[in-house]
Amino acid sequence: MRTKTLLLSIFIIFLMSCNRPECENKNSIFNTNEVESNEYKKELIKEIQRVEKEGVTYWLKSYVEKNGNEYILVNIQGNGLCAEGLLKVNNWTNIEGIRKAKGKSYIGAELRDLTFDIKYSENNIEFIYKNVAKIID
Repeated sequence: MRTKTLLLSIFIIFLMSCNRPECENKNSIFNTNEVESNEYKKELIKEIQRVEKEGVTYWLKSYVEKNGNEYILVNIQGNGLCAEGLLKVNNWTNIEGIRKAKGKSYIGAELRDLTFDIKYSENNIEFIYKNVAKIID
């Protein structure tokens, strides 16, 4: 009986360690705008800058193909921030597994030390994936 309890406890801890922490979005701009809108993106930039020092974590939500481009949709969390971000990927060098699997086996993986550039054009803001130090799946 003890062995079963111990194994069950280890299994539960393992499952909990693989999932991102729960969060609840309380930002009305995120609630009322699409992730692709400039209003959403401007607010996301502001919120990431606000919580950056305390730590922001990124978790893969999905792989997206749209208008001939490839993206990763990520959950973004940290110190009251609970949002999503759509990052255009031009260089898949260190995340080629995500591309090959179309994200499927990586959904929920933490993208440790994710970095991206922000490209501003006349009518658009675009997040461009740069690098990730490690994928914790």
